[in-house]
Amino acid sequence: MKRIIRKYGPPIFHCINDFGQGSLAALIPFFIANFGLNYYQSASIIFCNTVVASVAQPALGYVADRWRVPWFIPVGFTVTLVSISAMALATSYEMILALSLLAGVGAALFHPEAALLVNRTQSHEIGNAMGRFAVGGSAGFALGPFIAGGVYVFGGQFLWVFTLIALLGVLLYLYAFMGEGEADTDDTDIADSADTGNRESRAKVLSTGTNDWVSFGKLFFVIASRSILFSVLAIFIPILYITVINGEASASSLALTAYFAIGAVLTYMGGALSDRLGFLKTVRLGNLIFLPSVLVFIFVPNMWGFFGAMIPMAFGVFSQYGPITVLGQKYLAKNAGFASGITLGLGITLGGLVAPYVGHLADIYDVQTALMTLIPVGVIGLLMSFWLKEPK
Repeated sequence: MKRIIRKYGPPIFHCINDFGQGSLAALIPFFIANFGLNYYQSASIIFCNTVVASVAQPALGYVADRWRVPWFIPVGFTVTLVSISAMALATSYEMILALSLLAGVGAALFHPEAALLVNRTQSHEIGNAMGRFAVGGSAGFALGPFIAGGVYVFGGQFLWVFTLIALLGVLLYLYAFMGEGEADTDDTDIADSADTGNRESRAKVLSTGTNDWVSFGKLFFVIASRSILFSVLAIFIPILYITVINGEASASSLALTAYFAIGAVLTYMGGALSDRLGFLKTVRLGNLIFLPSVLVFIFVPNMWGFFGAMIPMAFGVFSQYGPITVLGQKYLAKNAGFASGITLGLGITLGGLVAPYVGHLADIYDVQTALMTLIPVGVIGLLMSFWLKEPK
């Protein structure tokens, strides 16, 4: 039983962590209704969550490269989910911002160590393995809005269910990994080295390989592009559903759940496709499909256009997730933890830094005009993906 949990632990814990991350965007209409926020203020909630994660995750990835810090995983997702739960007690906009910041700290702790766990224990099928890990995150983003939607029925106190989920995750982690020395124990050479004690630096274990910083620098533009697409859509899908499609506010979280549920399936498909087609070709294909589909999504103001274009648009965003992560680890083979902090961490959070400006455009013009900013962002990601070369 423990071996099964170790194998599927990374995607399970990723799902638990991203319950909180996914729920935050779904709560935006709730905060707008209860605190009278405009679009700029609403997007700033996501900004606060992502700014701390964007700064902290590369540094924490470097720490994960040098020292064994398996406790980052349970502490990370616990901090994230408890922070979301505590929003039930928020009495001001400023308190919501502070709790959003704290949730970002939890996400920053979680991602680098969890991604390294996948890289070490399942390197023989890294495309599929990273695809499963990414699916866990996408599933969390899908289920988070669904669970958060309970606030529209039961009120803000319903958010405490996220703390219960965190506690269950901690119990699962302790059952599978407590007393085993290292959270990544498995039938691999790296796992065998865990028996030498946790005081050994991970730098000695992961000393092989070379770093291609030039290619990783180019990849960063692809990462930033995808992150902006991901974050802005996550924030504005519920708002677009209410303001343009004229859907009910109580159903807006279900629209976001549908988007992330589709994304979870397409994330796994992207991982499997990358093992057959190649990592770079999968990233390029995703960008090519995204551009026309997002235009239909924005400018066909009915349910058929909204949900019909959502599928290819989601493929464009989610299919890249696993391949980008693997490319980052291959380009920076000596610093896979740092690379994961960028690809998994900034790959989700960086876009939140741009979101308030898109929200400001929506306040000045309208939501559809503001979302047109996604077109040049997608073009940049596409062009940069064709500038990249296959990792050695």
